[in-house]
Amino acid sequence: MKNLRILLVDDSRSIRSLVRSFIEEEFEAEVFEATDGEEAERVLQEKNAMMEPIDIVFLDWMMPKLSGYGLLKRIRGTGAFFRQPAVVMLTAETYFDQIEACMKFRVAKYITKPFSNEDIKSAIEQILQDQEGKRAV
Repeated sequence: MKNLRILLVDDSRSIRSLVRSFIEEEFEAEVFEATDGEEAERVLQEKNAMMEPIDIVFLDWMMPKLSGYGLLKRIRGTGAFFRQPAVVMLTAETYFDQIEACMKFRVAKYITKPFSNEDIKSAIEQILQDQEGKRAV
């Protein structure tokens, strides 16, 4: 399996730390972090320019500077990325209209807090399986 690159975007350092530890141990992935949407957008652009695009973004909704939803719209609305990352919303926001809005922007999974390691594992495995299926066609 190729080196998996994952970006964790959450203003909570403890959430990023917990998720990062699990992902690195379970998937041996290269994990990047950002504390808000603007910082995350810079990471995405930088990795894209280096031809090492981020494969999966775990994205919180409520953050300073640029919300997760705002970043999601920018990711999906721009042709700047030669390969679009899969996006997993990892948020406490549970309103149906918010979930529905995210789904319009092709969110791979919507996980609500509190979450378990199994939720994270399942999301990553599903995305990897979907990507393999697309390559096989």
